[in-house]
Amino acid sequence: MTKVQLELFRTKEQEERLAYKLESHKKQQLQREKDFNTIQGEFDRAGMIEDLHYKIEGKPVWSSEPREFDISSYKEPTVTETIDVEFFGATIKVKYDKYYSHDKTVNHVVGNVSYEKKSNWKNGSYTDKILFGNSSLVGSYRNVKASTLKEKIEDSVKIAKNQKESDSAQMKTINKKMKELQTKYPDADLSYDTWRGTSITVNFNSGSYIKLEQYYNGNWNEKSSYDANFRKLSVEEKMDMFNKQEAKKSK
Repeated sequence: MTKVQLELFRTKEQEERLAYKLESHKKQQLQREKDFNTIQGEFDRAGMIEDLHYKIEGKPVWSSEPREFDISSYKEPTVTETIDVEFFGATIKVKYDKYYSHDKTVNHVVGNVSYEKKSNWKNGSYTDKILFGNSSLVGSYRNVKASTLKEKIEDSVKIAKNQKESDSAQMKTINKKMKELQTKYPDADLSYDTWRGTSITVNFNSGSYIKLEQYYNGNWNEKSSYDANFRKLSVEEKMDMFNKQEAKKSK
């Protein structure tokens, strides 16, 4: 038995499997067309603009292409048929902006959009409502109206722009402080971190370091420090040093 079996040698079971798969493919493509028309219709009614709020990938037309179908059972050697079938060639995706702090860039994202139809009984009849989902824009397990999705897309552009501008201002502040510190301590090794706040670490050749953190008022304060020489002192030397410190003044 060859991999590609001629129509002349199909068994009844293989004919049935092929018919089922052809019908499934047809239903799938008809649903694809329906989804496209539903989404585009709702987007247009909400005032969404192609190439601004959403993108059409492919062309919304039918075309014929060859496709290989496996019509063998799990007990048989692989038997396939290549048949020309109809495909609907377009899908709709949403466009939004997202800021990535690791490379300081605004990315123009094209993402999938799902939808669901909800029917509500009101005034003696059912009314249908189409809701849309995209986890990046509206969160997981939540769908919204097309008008709300449009607002989320437009908000994403503003949010990404503001995040980039905020990061840019933050980096100017960091660079200014690091330049000041490097001038004062030319042999020190400086690094910065913007994860959960803004901090600069100054590492000295002795192995000691100090980490500075910027507060909301713009001031830089000590967050933590390490004295390498102090760690080398014996217990007696540390107690002697503490004993020589100025007495704490009472309030």
